Amino acid sequence: MYSMVTLENVEPRELEGQVPTLLPVGYELRPEEMRPNVWQYEAGEENAFHRQTEQEELYVVLDGAISMTVERGDDRDVLELEPHDVVVVPPHSWRQLRAVEPSTVLVVGAPNVKDDAVVEE
Repeated sequence: MYSMVTLENVEPRELEGQVPTLLPVGYELRPEEMRPNVWQYEAGEENAFHRQTEQEELYVVLDGAISMTVERGDDRDVLELEPHDVVVVPPHSWRQLRAVEPSTVLVVGAPNVKDDAVVEE
């Protein structure tokens, strides 16, 4: 058995006080082991600096340009990502994405844990 959805048919969801816009593909597809979402950024938008408690996350830039800050030990690296760049970040590493230009990013977290993010105070 499988499930399928076209991004154009997914109803965007704006989360209160958060950017970017969320396309909840996981809600449409109902996977058991992972938590996929597509984020749509306007130029200059960024998400909160955060980490996950349990989820490893895979990021795929579908279009646009993203500047991603990722914790690596005691340092923070800034990655300049373009379409088709793929990054995996372990659960406890802090990270933040900022759109250099309008961008779309596929984010897949595993395991499928709801509200796993911890935001920097």
